[in-house]
Amino acid sequence: MRIIGVDAALRVTGYGLLDTDGRRFVAVDCGVIRTPPKRPLSECLRRLAAGMRELVEEFAPDVVALEGGFYCQNVRTAMVLGCARGAVIAALAELKLPIYEYAPRRAKQAVCGYGNASKEQIALLVATRLNIAVDSVPDDATDALALALCHAQTAFSAGGLRLPDPL
Repeated sequence: MRIIGVDAALRVTGYGLLDTDGRRFVAVDCGVIRTPPKRPLSECLRRLAAGMRELVEEFAPDVVALEGGFYCQNVRTAMVLGCARGAVIAALAELKLPIYEYAPRRAKQAVCGYGNASKEQIALLVATRLNIAVDSVPDDATDALALALCHAQTAFSAGGLRLPDPL
């Protein structure tokens, strides 16, 4: 199974692809999609959606693990994040990929065994588990790889009975 994890945001969206058979995990690719600062929201959303489509065309994932929303005190920030997530979801749904959403805490729990793990702990454990250099992966891509690992563990544990409903 090839999984793409996505940590969606307007300016820097992280992605991480991994292959798994349920026992072994192999990192395929990871990185970020950047949108230029001070550009109109509509242009950034278009670029974000196009970037997602390009990744799917190049790597042909079977499933998507998307970071779920989180609490934002700033309403504008929450709205912009919602727009970015919407662009990602629409682009991936258009390509008929099943999309599963995981709370950041659940991904941390799956990777580190602790839902309040720090960014550094997540980066170290993701890198160790996937046998990649910890300093070669951007933070947003690390989060995306953690989401992909979370989905892999969930899909293969107990025959996938604990999978959330797809979006």
